[in-house]
Amino acid sequence: MASYAIPLSTAFFTFFVIAFLGTMPWTIYQYRKYGYFNFWRNVIIFSFIYYCLTAFFLVSLPLPKNRNNDLEFKDHVFTQLKPFNMIHNFQQVPGFVPNNIRTYPTLFKSFTFLEVAFNIALLFPLGVYLRFFLKKVNKWYLALLIIFSVTLFFEVSQLTALFGYYAYPYRLFDVDDLLMNTLGGMIGFFFAPILLMLIPSRDQIHQKDKHYDQHQLASYGAQLIEIFVSMAIARFLGSLFATIVFHGNYLFWCNTAFIFLMIVIFPIITDGKTIGGKIVKIKFDVTSLKDFYKLVYRFLMIYFPSLLSQATLVMNSKQSDNVYTVSAQLILFLATLFTWGLFWLMILRDWVQKREEPFFNRFISVKMKRYTK
Repeated sequence: MASYAIPLSTAFFTFFVIAFLGTMPWTIYQYRKYGYFNFWRNVIIFSFIYYCLTAFFLVSLPLPKNRNNDLEFKDHVFTQLKPFNMIHNFQQVPGFVPNNIRTYPTLFKSFTFLEVAFNIALLFPLGVYLRFFLKKVNKWYLALLIIFSVTLFFEVSQLTALFGYYAYPYRLFDVDDLLMNTLGGMIGFFFAPILLMLIPSRDQIHQKDKHYDQHQLASYGAQLIEIFVSMAIARFLGSLFATIVFHGNYLFWCNTAFIFLMIVIFPIITDGKTIGGKIVKIKFDVTSLKDFYKLVYRFLMIYFPSLLSQATLVMNSKQSDNVYTVSAQLILFLATLFTWGLFWLMILRDWVQKREEPFFNRFISVKMKRYTK
């Protein structure tokens, strides 16, 4: 089981990076096209990426220690081309007699049988995903082609030692694996409706997309993406500016200046648009220069925890045995901790309560709306 635990744990930790790179653009595309975040659509994409990683790692890991692995695998046999050779292997299980039904539990507990069962289970989820994407059972032939192609890809990667990366193959190319993987995938395809009853269908998801108007108020998630992306870009530019101009000094104040430019000045001169807002196609409904003061107020609500963190950092950099100084440092630290906790708690509370806007947008009268070109 350790050989399976390694791929599963590797897939689990690698998943977060791959999932972010693979699904963040998809999430942004959803906002741009539909104006909202569809929970089920993203869960399906996330889980599909995780499944693909896990399946590939199961047939590839653990890897040899060296690329030139001739000492370990040079004289090994790496192909098994006899169909249904597994039946012969079943007969070799100690204590199993095909004509004696009482010995079948011995077979079912053996690694020989479990290996076949795992091969069937490996592509069972792929069949379920294909049924969700293809929708109709009469497209079984297309599912069969895809499932067989995937298992053939796995087996070829083993036969060619990860397509030539290693000197010699380190896993067995087994025609029975092709058969059992394909069988498992097709079982998943035909039994998928039992599992898919638990989630909305593709048609139901698309039907929900039609309820969102192009010019309605921006969704809560889109407004969060707008501010986080705008601040991330501003911090990057501020850090770059501090490095080039001040040789790394005044980093915090350069970041502050660029954030102020991005989320206050930039919307005023671009008809309410921000860098982050351009990504998800939302903008402020800015009508006059008076809205400048509202955007400043919003900036202070968003950036106050960072200002407090900087003050705490400066204060705690002073080494002192004075009881008043130490008390002030402790109080400032606790105030910073409380402020950040309150900031994120309010964001999560508004999300759970399904409010239309984050608190820093709700407290000003300038709204964020979707827009088209």
